[in-house]
Amino acid sequence: MRRWQLSKKDRRRLLERLHQLYPAMELPREARIEKLVEEDITLYLLDGRPWLIELEDKLIPHLAWLLPDRYRGVLPYIVVDEGAVKPISRGADLMRPGVLRFEGDYGEGDIVVIVEPGRLLPLAVHEALLPRSEAERMEKGRITRSLHHVGDRFWKLGQQV
Repeated sequence: MRRWQLSKKDRRRLLERLHQLYPAMELPREARIEKLVEEDITLYLLDGRPWLIELEDKLIPHLAWLLPDRYRGVLPYIVVDEGAVKPISRGADLMRPGVLRFEGDYGEGDIVVIVEPGRLLPLAVHEALLPRSEAERMEKGRITRSLHHVGDRFWKLGQQV
């Protein structure tokens, strides 16, 4: 495992890229950003805590950073019913019948947070397979693809930090 603090140049590039992907995400100016690489996993740390995962040329928020509710106002989210909680938290893709409601607008390929119905805690980070408007009209079928969930290899690496 290799871990180092980003240079000012690399930090600026990362923040520019992040601002394009998630314009509403704000960070303190003094925040320390580190990069951690282990085998094929690249994880960015914010003040020593898991923050972003670089995956398939995307930056996706780590669930540890999203807890308890940092995703609100930053990312669109989908509230699932109780029956979908267990499969989603084990890495399943989201099927349309498991959705209670959609919050925020998104397009195909955008990152969405999947949350449980009670306290709206994040369960997983997914990639939308369809725009929200199409997903809402569907009655069945797969609407998102799982990228990160509690207990996966990104979660475990974040626990070691």
